[in-house]
Amino acid sequence: MLELLLINYVVAALSGLLVGSISVTLTTSRSITFGLTLLHSILGGNLLGVYLSSLYNLTIPIPLVSTLTAIALSIIVGELIERGLSEDMAIAFSVSIATTMTIIFGYLASQVSSLAITKAWTYIAGTSSISSIEDLAKLTLTLFIVLPIVHLLFKEFKYIAFDEDGAKALGLNIRFYRYVFYSLAALSASILSSTIGILATHVVLSVPGIIYIKFFKRYNIAFSYLIGVVIMLVGYYLASLLSISPSGGVGLTSILTVLGVTVYGRRS
Repeated sequence: MLELLLINYVVAALSGLLVGSISVTLTTSRSITFGLTLLHSILGGNLLGVYLSSLYNLTIPIPLVSTLTAIALSIIVGELIERGLSEDMAIAFSVSIATTMTIIFGYLASQVSSLAITKAWTYIAGTSSISSIEDLAKLTLTLFIVLPIVHLLFKEFKYIAFDEDGAKALGLNIRFYRYVFYSLAALSASILSSTIGILATHVVLSVPGIIYIKFFKRYNIAFSYLIGVVIMLVGYYLASLLSISPSGGVGLTSILTVLGVTVYGRRS
């Protein structure tokens, strides 16, 4: 029992690190709307994975399918922007694709298996209160990929977002950095969705970045990691007190944190 509890909170802490790293990058580069939009493509990818696994009776890693789907749609967004479409229009178009995928594969999956929608729902609302070694391994591997690249390219991501013409004048490969950034966001959002759920990821993804920008902008971005870890740990603890899923606890903690920051900001 103690071992399972320890795994739960280690998963929560690692999720917080991942949330903190990608949240501050999305917020400072003014791409938080894109990050939240990615979750639509992840939902479509989840349902595609559920449909394929149900149809062919294969053990398909659904987070892998959702990650590849999210990366593919993020590349489409990047290409549309490169070809002159505004970011808002490109993102809206990707949402249309993702929503269409959700409708089609959600319907098809329900026709193949009566349990398909139930399986898909676990990725929407989050897994049970017991985290697994698989969750731990996924998060650890993702952090080894995401954290070094975020630290290495953080200034480039932010510079491109604020002054794309200046970045081009300096000889930066805008397309390369944009695809790397979008792929990191897609990977992170997909892995988080497979552990705490799409809905909780949608709620928590922007919070560390918002708090970092408001209070800790002068300091190292590691403060964003700390904020993410605290929110996740408190969320998991709150969930155990209220006897709800971890995703519910994380969602409540995120909402209360944003409200607290808003109230404090108005008074200060």
